[in-house]
Amino acid sequence: MDDPAVVPRHRVVTTVRRLGRRGSDDHLSDYDRHRLLNRRLEFTARVLPWAFLIAAIALSTIVVLLPADTGMFRWVWPSVVAVSSIAFSLYWLGRSRLGVSESQTTELVVLTIQVVVWGVLLACLALMLFPILDPGNELVLTSTLMGGIAVGVFPTLMFRGFTLIWIGLVGFGLAGGFWTEPEPSRYVLIGVLVIFLVSLHSGTLLLANLFERRLRAELIAEDERDLVELLLNDLEDGAQDWLWETDSRGVARTVSYRFAEQVGLPAAHIRGRTMHEILIGIGASRTDEGRKSLDLLAANFQAGTAFRDLTMQVVVRGDTRWWSMSGHPGSGESSDYGWRGVGSDITHSYHQRQNILRLAEVDSLTGLSNRYSFNAQVSSLLRDGRRVWLAILDLDNFKSINDRLGHHVGDDVLRDVASRIHGVLRSNEICGRLGGDEFAIAFDDIEDTDEVKDRFQKILDAFERPFALVGNQIRIRASLGYGSLPDDAENLEELMIVADLALYHAKESGRHQIRAFDVALRDRATGRARALLDLRRALIDEEFELVYQPQVSAGTGVVVGFEALLRWNHPTSGLVSPGDFISVAEETGLIVPIGAGVLRAACTAATSWPEDIRVAVNVSQVQLRSSRYVESVRQTLEEVNLAPERLEIEVTESLVIDDADRDVLVQLSALGIAIAMDDFGTGFSSVASLSRLPLDRLKIDRAFVAPLDADPARSRFAVLRAVIAIAKSLGLDTVAEGVETERQRAMVTECGCDVIQGYLEGVPIRAAEIPAYLHRHPGARAGEV
Repeated sequence: MDDPAVVPRHRVVTTVRRLGRRGSDDHLSDYDRHRLLNRRLEFTARVLPWAFLIAAIALSTIVVLLPADTGMFRWVWPSVVAVSSIAFSLYWLGRSRLGVSESQTTELVVLTIQVVVWGVLLACLALMLFPILDPGNELVLTSTLMGGIAVGVFPTLMFRGFTLIWIGLVGFGLAGGFWTEPEPSRYVLIGVLVIFLVSLHSGTLLLANLFERRLRAELIAEDERDLVELLLNDLEDGAQDWLWETDSRGVARTVSYRFAEQVGLPAAHIRGRTMHEILIGIGASRTDEGRKSLDLLAANFQAGTAFRDLTMQVVVRGDTRWWSMSGHPGSGESSDYGWRGVGSDITHSYHQRQNILRLAEVDSLTGLSNRYSFNAQVSSLLRDGRRVWLAILDLDNFKSINDRLGHHVGDDVLRDVASRIHGVLRSNEICGRLGGDEFAIAFDDIEDTDEVKDRFQKILDAFERPFALVGNQIRIRASLGYGSLPDDAENLEELMIVADLALYHAKESGRHQIRAFDVALRDRATGRARALLDLRRALIDEEFELVYQPQVSAGTGVVVGFEALLRWNHPTSGLVSPGDFISVAEETGLIVPIGAGVLRAACTAATSWPEDIRVAVNVSQVQLRSSRYVESVRQTLEEVNLAPERLEIEVTESLVIDDADRDVLVQLSALGIAIAMDDFGTGFSSVASLSRLPLDRLKIDRAFVAPLDADPARSRFAVLRAVIAIAKSLGLDTVAEGVETERQRAMVTECGCDVIQGYLEGVPIRAAEIPAYLHRHPGARAGEV
């Protein structure tokens, strides 16, 4: 609860401070408002004591000398006026002498008390004397009080609230005195009084505004003066500029202290020498840029024209500095006026500018040329009209290094790669980093194409030695594609495109390859771009459909499942197989919506099959790495009401290499979904990697099955048996793909394979044909693998 004594005090302080403010103060900051109030109080402290002291003497004299019988009032009133006047005057004179305000609130309170006390005293004077004075003395008293109002208004005109209190109190006293007069003269007097007070108040406001503007102008001028002094002090302490002056022949005649200090010689040794000699003496002619500046300086001196920002390198006291010189001829018609100018030490800014220029041309991570600088250097080669070879090099599987070891290790790899490339480059060969893990190499001194390929091979061979990073030996591989101008392109932009196409071809060929550009690559790129546009349209127009190839038990012939295979019904090209468009869909990310549609359609179709028959769906690595893939599969199964055990996800062996992919497969397996590795034997998996994956089945690639008919030595048979034995040891079922003859079926069955899939058991069919197919295969509803 608030202290009862504090609340009234707070209200009094708030009221007093409001009286001391003006409406124009609202937009000011607290600091500026405080300064302005202090100036108003300074004005009041200088004027108020003398104005009220003079008024006190005049009024007291008139009261004492009045011929009317006023009794004790004649002496009491002047005494009170004298005491209050002396007390208030001493306070304000002390405030004026100090020149500072220790408490603005206190001064406002004192000013309030003084205005109220004196207003009451003058009001009492009118109320007490008017009833007992004759008309002549009333006129004297009226004139005196009106003059007193005016005198009291002047010291308080900076405070609108105090002015109104003063005019109101004294005006009330005079009006009370006039009311004692007989009618109708009382109304005339009061009317004249009102007109006088209104006019006085209006004039006071106008005068107050003028004073206010002056006070604010003074404050602004003080701020500007302080700022100028601050800048001048700062310039004097740390200036890097100096003045120089010569006669018409360029001889230094007036040498400032700053100029002598910058040159590093006494002024006496500088005076009498030409500016050209002074600058040569401190090494300005040692560089090409400096010699050009000196020649330009001499030419301007001879022509009599002004010059600006001539940059030169000088040596002062053994320290290399950079100067900027500016100058102009002296004013006047005679040539004897000479030259005047300014010199500046720009060493710091020069180094900053050079560093910025270097950063604009150099890759900050590797120290090689960046894309902009590399393009500029290659463009200079092209202007010479010679044959230019350009290659783009890209690291294989660099993303996996960032993902597994961190980006700081990836940065170390890029620095080491740049160092190795730079180490095998010839002096006339250009290398730059284009961005990420892409580098570019260009040269123009080789005509033989075989020699060009050998040159690029030497660059790739620089990566054969493992990289020692984070305590491990990391092997880095790279792919490279190249082209030439004018053979493959007409300008640098086209040359970069053809090299990039060749690089893409190198990566498609199995990575760690070198490929030259040929026209077929451009046609292929054009076809891929067209395929991309067609794919987008096909997704919108629902041109994709599924066919299903049976999977049959090798021992019983019972159908155990169907693999969903995607087909594209192109409006002009007809039926397009996945091999012709899946890679484009994966590169562009369209495989994600396409794959989601395939999964939903396959699961929906499977709900109409017998419950012991499963559906297998192929999934790419792009799908596995898409956001919320596991959740989308679970949601699809719930929406179509298909048991997770009836769904099998097939992943390609060569893609399941990262921990992220492995984690997704583990989550799918936890839902009850079967995981099959497709095309086993064509990728990079080892038995150890198979054991770490949550696999249920191994699909043996057709490359192991097709030769069984034509291999009398049965070597393929032995390999197939070994693969199946490995799968059995890991507890995996096996599916043989591409079984097309009875001999192939007999041999894979003899090897112990569980399921066969191929044209022998059935070609891919539409979902509507599956019931008839199952009807033709007895025992299809009861068999299991």
